[in-house]
Amino acid sequence: MLACGMASTRDRLLAEGMRLFGEQGYASTSVAQIEAAAGLSPGSGSMYKHFRSKKELLAEGMERLLSGGRTPVAQLGSRDPAALAAQLTAAARAGLRRMDEDRDLSRLLFRGLDAFPDLLARFGDGEIGRFHRAITAMLTELAGDGGETVDWAAIAVVLQGATAHYWLLADLFDRHPTGVDEDRFVAAAASLVVALLAGPPSAGPVPAEAARQIHEPTEGTR
Repeated sequence: MLACGMASTRDRLLAEGMRLFGEQGYASTSVAQIEAAAGLSPGSGSMYKHFRSKKELLAEGMERLLSGGRTPVAQLGSRDPAALAAQLTAAARAGLRRMDEDRDLSRLLFRGLDAFPDLLARFGDGEIGRFHRAITAMLTELAGDGGETVDWAAIAVVLQGATAHYWLLADLFDRHPTGVDEDRFVAAAASLVVALLAGPPSAGPVPAEAARQIHEPTEGTR
């Protein structure tokens, strides 16, 4: 989240609170622990001078994350397979780096964020939904007229899910337990997309919901 060296007290509380939420879970993190981690006297109530509650701290941490950074989808200017594979590899790697930035919240998804349906929904649309729309739009544009019968929105879910699952296991075990490193993973993901675009399967009529998602504008392009 935030570097704590020259950060303000509020920023230190925010950074350390989000880190602790991600590591321990929201319910298991006390105000005193957040204060101590931020260099304040634990139990002094100093946090309440900056945030009315732990939930307010969590909500601001989420908003800072969601308002920062760009959608990590490359501007793909070439359909040459070799160049396209390199660009897609860079896009996949950027997606993993974005999850590094999201680390505290990504961990918190499984450690108590479900207690706050409003914040869970905000993360679902502002982060997961936003990237899904961007990936769907990218695949649809690359496929052109030849991919009209393919459910690119569903394929985007497969790619997005594989990337998130790879990151989560690598984060949990410090390295992916299969031994497949990041370079191999992103190269394989890019190769699959290139192969799919070269000869997309015939999937019949695209479901109405998928068609709506394909044509829905991506955040930042509206």
